[in-house]
Amino acid sequence: MTEQMAIETAKQGCPKALEHIYLSNRSRVFNLARRYVPFREDAEDIVQETFLKAFNGIRAFNADEGGGFAPWINRICVHCAIDHLRSRNRHGGKLASLDALPQDPPSSDPSPEDIAVEQGVSRRIQSAVDNLPPRQQVIFTLRYREHMDIRQIAVRLDCTPGNVRAQLFRSTSKLRGFLRTE
Repeated sequence: MTEQMAIETAKQGCPKALEHIYLSNRSRVFNLARRYVPFREDAEDIVQETFLKAFNGIRAFNADEGGGFAPWINRICVHCAIDHLRSRNRHGGKLASLDALPQDPPSSDPSPEDIAVEQGVSRRIQSAVDNLPPRQQVIFTLRYREHMDIRQIAVRLDCTPGNVRAQLFRSTSKLRGFLRTE
């Protein structure tokens, strides 16, 4: 069964088609969710919420808009991750750690002193990023950790490039303020 056939069948309420869609997209959605939260269990929760929302809204899905099913479900996943981060923040939980993201390899063999300084700076930056609002945290991560351009971020978050630029400006301004006070 092709993805398009599964989607059309799922729109009619076929459980087998929903299962096919889930199985063919689950690992990609999990990997995307894992970029935003430090714990596997949180990523599983985001995956579950993503597919619940996707399946509840699958009748409204239009393959001609937004480039297909994968970008559509990716946007749902990112929004679920942002909601999850907001929920954790409201309930006193720590915001998502960017430590789960792959780090750039060091350019050469640094000395132990260089490593200690770099780790201290990384901790300060991480602490400052953890203090950003969840949406700014996600946008900052997409731009500076995943090296996505403004348009790609706008498509992923289903917003305008101007909004992404504004959020990046606000987040970098806040980070400068946080880092100056430490």
